Amino acid sequence: MNLKNILLALAVTACISSGFSQTVNKLPDSLLTKTVFLYKNGNFEGKGWDLIKKELINSQIVFVGEQHGVAEVPLFTGKIADILQPKALVVEIDPYTAVQLEKTAKNPAGYSDYFKRKPYDFAFYSWQAEMNLAHQMTLSNISIWGVNEINFLSMPTFFETLAATAKQDSNKKIALKKAAEFAKNDFPLFGDANKYSNFKAYRMKVSEVDSLLYDFRNESQISQKMLRDLKLSIPIFANESYEKRVGLMKKNLLNYLYPYITADEIKIPKLLFKLGGNHASRGSFEVSNLADNLADAAGKKSLHIMVIGKQGTINEMAPTDNSKAIVAYDGLKEFKEFLTFFEKVGQDEWAVYDLRPIRRLLKQDKLKIDDPKLKSYVLGYDLLLLIDKATGDKFVE
Repeated sequence: MNLKNILLALAVTACISSGFSQTVNKLPDSLLTKTVFLYKNGNFEGKGWDLIKKELINSQIVFVGEQHGVAEVPLFTGKIADILQPKALVVEIDPYTAVQLEKTAKNPAGYSDYFKRKPYDFAFYSWQAEMNLAHQMTLSNISIWGVNEINFLSMPTFFETLAATAKQDSNKKIALKKAAEFAKNDFPLFGDANKYSNFKAYRMKVSEVDSLLYDFRNESQISQKMLRDLKLSIPIFANESYEKRVGLMKKNLLNYLYPYITADEIKIPKLLFKLGGNHASRGSFEVSNLADNLADAAGKKSLHIMVIGKQGTINEMAPTDNSKAIVAYDGLKEFKEFLTFFEKVGQDEWAVYDLRPIRRLLKQDKLKIDDPKLKSYVLGYDLLLLIDKATGDKFVE
């Protein structure tokens, strides 16, 4: 610790003990306790991993707030699942895609052929490490729950699934025609990120779905629900309302959880959430807050872990060409609010920081953090996990 940090640490300590608060942009070393573990021979080893395992034992719901596109995150999530043994892995895909993902994930030999035909059918789970995680879930009899809006990149599969639910031949033909139209328009676009704005879903109108709902008025509730969910997703395709997206995520989660909630008690099962960092924070209006409240009502505990890479490579998500999608990454620039944390991470380390002591000081008004992003993360997460070397997750080839 250099002289500047020593003086700052002493100043913060003095203010805390005297009941006054200290405003900081960069947290002093005295508040940063790093616990390290390493990944060796397919397993995690070290005090940091022991700390995480101890936390998992007492948790009913665990949130992994991820940085999309980093292969180490699904690897870490899989190790969490081995210990937690959740009922379900809750992820950012829609409920219908989740069903298809479970089917496809059972057969790794078929991945390559599937994604040549439908490159981004499973969103992030079109990547190899993510598919490995999905395969692990199927082997462990852990369900995959999708809480997102309809995937605008997998509309052909959506309409093929809708056709399979229809009883009337005329409606099957309508749905399959839609599937063919989307496939013809969208498939050529996946190789050029500059053309992603031309996906057909962006031009879809609510009136089109209303017409389909009329055609399917005598079909099953499943068929009609699929179309209602598509209708709810259209404003999200156009990025018109983030609040609507979060509302739909909450609705989808409640649809999965309704068998566990009665008038007398809440028997919420063990759940492992793997979502983008903004969705997995505690105390927000996000879907994570709903899950937290349900766990609290059931007398259970939740654990929120943020996972970020320090340096290396990352998948930028587009185009579906690994030679273009995998790019250099520098967390020191992307997450400047964590600079003090990053500086302590050594070579090949997985470093865990417990943010709860800092959060307690904030809530007691004994510490103030000017940086709004850093403050938000401290209030929203229990543990911060920084990975020294991030590896861009590759599209299945």
